[in-house]
Amino acid sequence: LTMEETLRSELESYNIDDDTFEYFLDVLEDFDDTEEDLLQEYSPFLEAFGVSEEDQTIIVSNLFTSLFPEKSEQVYDNEVTLLNAPISLSTLASEYDEKVQKSQSSKGNFQFASGNLIDEMVLPEARKKKKKIKQEHIFVPGPSSFTKKRFKSKTRDIHAKDFDVTMGGAVLLQDSDLTLIYGRKYGFVGRNGSGKTTLLRNISSGDLDIGDIYIVHVEQEVIGDETPAIQSVLMADVEREMLLKREAEIVEIINRGEGTKETDEELAKVYADMESIEADKAYSTVSSILFGLGFTEEMQLRETKTFSGGWRMRLALAKALFCQPDLLLLDEPTNMLDIQAIVWLENYLQNHWKKTVLVVSHDRQFLNYFVTDVIHLHGQKLHYYNGDYDDFEKQRTERLLQQQRAYEANENHRKHVEKFINKFRFNAKRASLVQSRIKMLNKMEIIPAVLEDPDFNFSFPSPPPLRNQLITFTDVCFGYTEENTIFTDISFEIHMDSRIVLVGANGQGKSTLLNLMIGDLKPTSGFAVQNPRLNLAKFSQHHIDQMNLDVSPIEWLASEYPGRNTQEYRSMLGRYGISGDKVFQKNETLSGGQKSRVMFAHIGMKNPHLIIMDEPTNHLDIETVDVLSQALNAFEGSVILVSHDERLLSLCCDEMWEVKDGTVKPFRGDFEAYKQYCLEMLT
Repeated sequence: LTMEETLRSELESYNIDDDTFEYFLDVLEDFDDTEEDLLQEYSPFLEAFGVSEEDQTIIVSNLFTSLFPEKSEQVYDNEVTLLNAPISLSTLASEYDEKVQKSQSSKGNFQFASGNLIDEMVLPEARKKKKKIKQEHIFVPGPSSFTKKRFKSKTRDIHAKDFDVTMGGAVLLQDSDLTLIYGRKYGFVGRNGSGKTTLLRNISSGDLDIGDIYIVHVEQEVIGDETPAIQSVLMADVEREMLLKREAEIVEIINRGEGTKETDEELAKVYADMESIEADKAYSTVSSILFGLGFTEEMQLRETKTFSGGWRMRLALAKALFCQPDLLLLDEPTNMLDIQAIVWLENYLQNHWKKTVLVVSHDRQFLNYFVTDVIHLHGQKLHYYNGDYDDFEKQRTERLLQQQRAYEANENHRKHVEKFINKFRFNAKRASLVQSRIKMLNKMEIIPAVLEDPDFNFSFPSPPPLRNQLITFTDVCFGYTEENTIFTDISFEIHMDSRIVLVGANGQGKSTLLNLMIGDLKPTSGFAVQNPRLNLAKFSQHHIDQMNLDVSPIEWLASEYPGRNTQEYRSMLGRYGISGDKVFQKNETLSGGQKSRVMFAHIGMKNPHLIIMDEPTNHLDIETVDVLSQALNAFEGSVILVSHDERLLSLCCDEMWEVKDGTVKPFRGDFEAYKQYCLEMLT
């Protein structure tokens, strides 16, 4: 039997899923230790599938005997002793005690990373060797973060136990465990500011020790220089680049007539190594990845310095996908992508990515599409759930319900016992019963109360009524230059009850169209007419540029809408979750999500008939996206959105306009139909 057949025959009686089976097989293929070590590797997973300890031992013993017969009779220890004569167990125990005493006396006191001097005999708890991380700086990986590292561990699973993460004196994670099973795809969720991005940076920087794992963290855009886009991605494979360089050097030596038998042998080895990593397929692979991320053939040959920051972030993502790291870390990858690129990335991660990925995203539909597990950062702990984001919500609701029931039952029992103790505390006849109740009370498990994040809701004020069209376009043409025409003869009307989402690839003119609607740009021909009584507000994806970061939110609103009392500004900010001391903090100290809420308050102060939003979800967590969806859905005015967030669009919009090839046309179908249309266009 092959190794796979032997493993399958041992596990056929148990309901082991395919991913776990593949993991077990990977362990066996790289295994070079003892039977006890193999049992230690398999035990947590077998236990999760209901396999008893006795059966676990039998399974591992059978596997070890069948697959590693040459090892099954070996004894791995510091010393190998043949037991060919009777021995005294008491003598062995005495010798062992002496070894332990010598070991401890040689250790004396030792110091951990936390800096505390601890005596092992005094504080056995120190054996936990707790890892503490103090985030004193922000790590931003540069191009060197794509350097390929060789994997040396037996398995590519990640287990980091009992660690803390702090930042600026605030504890983000405490006594936490991180477990990532190789090949699983994890969505990482939690409220803004809870520590998701900080943990990703700790992993990528090495501050959190997870072993010798090849990691790529897509965080920093590619540096702009004269390198063609496709070449900048190819250069990320350092091993391939070194082989190509050495090949060129050897060929030059041979062409000069200085070749030897040794150079011929080295060239043959270089070619063999290049074949083993499929170097000849690299160009087509990279070209396919770049095309999926929106780069045309012409764009792939352009120098990287000609691209904006958003497009250079796509190049960084392309590098990561091409390098195929053991662990891919993505932090809000959809922020830099249009819908077409998101559809491609969803499909790629679901169907082609075979290694581990940990992704932070506010887009629940994106997570629903490809993740196999969800990690929820809440209450300074990491909580694990199987399934996609919808499964996580169901399981979390059920967990919280069970915890609340257990907490209430525990509290009722505790109160009953305390009542008995207080009632008979001074009754001599019942002293023994009181003492037993006190012992019972001290031994009772403490079940924590359910601590939910505070509810957060807001709404946009109802605008005054306005008759007739809000905006009318008639045969509008526009171009930044005569040679660069973006729109030709577009005509449409926007009414008080219009709910429109603009879709289309980046570069087709969605933002330009919004600026024409607002009046920031004027048509080169045709007519773009606003209702003279129209009051509109815009939320830009670069809304931070609109804010004065050197003043507080309340000062900024006062400068934008002068003449109102302070309480009105505070009330409006509080309506969108900016309250307490935050109203007096400088805007620059607020998180991205908090700055977005200040912008929502700015819109509320304007009381508009029409709200235009360009990628409003980029700095929001999933919960706030849901609240924004509800607020826009309840808004009694008109809404125009540019967004990739499927849930937001499905709740708020009933018309889809595609901006493409200089035109603006309605798309017949829902958002799911448009995603399928985009996928067909890509393939």
